[in-house]
Amino acid sequence: MAEKVSEDEIYEDAMENLEERIGDLSVTPATIMTILRYAMEVVEITQLKGRKQNELCTKLIKELVIKAPISGSNERLLLDMVNSGILTDTIDLVVDATHGDIDVNSAIDVAMDCCAAFLKRRA
Repeated sequence: MAEKVSEDEIYEDAMENLEERIGDLSVTPATIMTILRYAMEVVEITQLKGRKQNELCTKLIKELVIKAPISGSNERLLLDMVNSGILTDTIDLVVDATHGDIDVNSAIDVAMDCCAAFLKRRA
């Protein structure tokens, strides 16, 4: 039987793996989706399942943004993406797509509407 690992231990291991995976890649608005991809891959190999995976992925990215040597509008933009649920929704979208639970044309429309609404709020 596999030993039960605490969520703190899972978080620490996942963060270490994610930081190794990212390497020298800077945390910026232009790289956030690549970082999200890496985070999802790292979280997928943990013992967590379902919503707990999504929560861990979001927590990892938020911590990376906070720790990154960025400030001002880029940091605010990235934290807004995390805090407003955009990354969580993106994770759900990717998971649904990988399970074949999505009509791609509808997903494109929803993604465009989400991005437009987010940009309007920031204006």
